[in-house]
Amino acid sequence: MRLLCLLLLCSIGGSAQSRIDYAVKDQDTLYMLHFAPQGTPNGMTVMHVHGGGFSGGSPDGDRAFAEGLQARGYNVFSISYRLFLKGSDFGCGTATPVKLKAIATAVEDVADAARFLLENGKALQVDTSKLYLSGSSAGAEAILHLLYNPFAASDRQRYDYFKKQRFKGALVFAGGLVDINPVDKHTWVPTLFMHGTTDELVPYGTAAHRFCRADQPGWMIMFGDKSIYEKGKRMQQPGLLYTYVGRGHEVSGYMNREVPKIDQFLQQVNSGKKMNAQEIIVPKGK
Repeated sequence: MRLLCLLLLCSIGGSAQSRIDYAVKDQDTLYMLHFAPQGTPNGMTVMHVHGGGFSGGSPDGDRAFAEGLQARGYNVFSISYRLFLKGSDFGCGTATPVKLKAIATAVEDVADAARFLLENGKALQVDTSKLYLSGSSAGAEAILHLLYNPFAASDRQRYDYFKKQRFKGALVFAGGLVDINPVDKHTWVPTLFMHGTTDELVPYGTAAHRFCRADQPGWMIMFGDKSIYEKGKRMQQPGLLYTYVGRGHEVSGYMNREVPKIDQFLQQVNSGKKMNAQEIIVPKGK
């Protein structure tokens, strides 16, 4: 109740940005930065998850993206989550079970942050029928694994909630899945993907994560945005893939400069108009 009162005071005060603590775990206070809509609110909410290899990064890192959407009337929340690999890295020297634990830990926190928004929608100006997930790099992997969850069976109490509370769509910037089997017509949401064809960390298609060798501790296959998009296309599901030819993992940060394209996609999904799968090839140098 004290937290919700604070939130209401922030809203009444017209604050353009405020910090909201949503959980305490392992002595970490998890929080989200709230970028309240400016001008006329459009009714849509975006919850964004930052990148950083599950070892670094912060909600403040993608401020240009949040403020760009905020200026267009979006209600934006940029969240923190537990960095399981802090002090280590997500590279080929880190054993695959440890990598999977890092992903699973982040997915738990993303789920809890989303539930917090859904359950406190009125106080936070969140229309629960128009909540979109967004993520960059590790954050993109986290939201994809919440949408298409290979960890759900191990924690029904947390994840069964999202069988009824569906997301309106997703924004994925250089993401991937360790298991593409949960992607089906029942779990799919309209998704915008942005990925570089020469991404050296998260494969564009299907390949070893970070292109580790099979004899290295951190070898595991990952299904990148192209593979996920193609499966959705075969199922005749709505999606938009921006393929950046000849570009690498820097595309994971393109949401900060591609706000107009993102806005156009979100407006189309929100309109309810029929959307087909579409890939847009962006040549190198453009």
